Amino acid sequence: MYRISKQLWFCAAHQVRLTETRCEALHGHNYRVVVHAEARELDPISYVLDFAALKSAAVQVAGRFDHQNINEVEPFTQGGRNPTAEELARFLAEELGRRFDDRRVRICKVEVFETDNNRAEYCP
Repeated sequence: MYRISKQLWFCAAHQVRLTETRCEALHGHNYRVVVHAEARELDPISYVLDFAALKSAAVQVAGRFDHQNINEVEPFTQGGRNPTAEELARFLAEELGRRFDDRRVRICKVEVFETDNNRAEYCP
């Protein structure tokens, strides 16, 4: 199995609903996202996936949250998903999977770091 990963960063605020902790207050993070893709076979160029294509798609998908209040961006608006790192990782994995998953390549994991010490991951 071949695997690649691409990192990106964005800044955003959020309020974790129903937590009854400090996290329910509006606060922000400098998020770091690591997207992992895998393939059993390489393409004719010997890539799992072109890093530039993965970066472009990841920046486009995550860019909707950059310098925003995540609670005000779909699918995290009122009544939608709670804007936790776990749910953010799932959303990014699902959106990137729609773009890349095929018979050869799949998005196998997305990690979201809220801080250097706090990380969530989702593996579809």
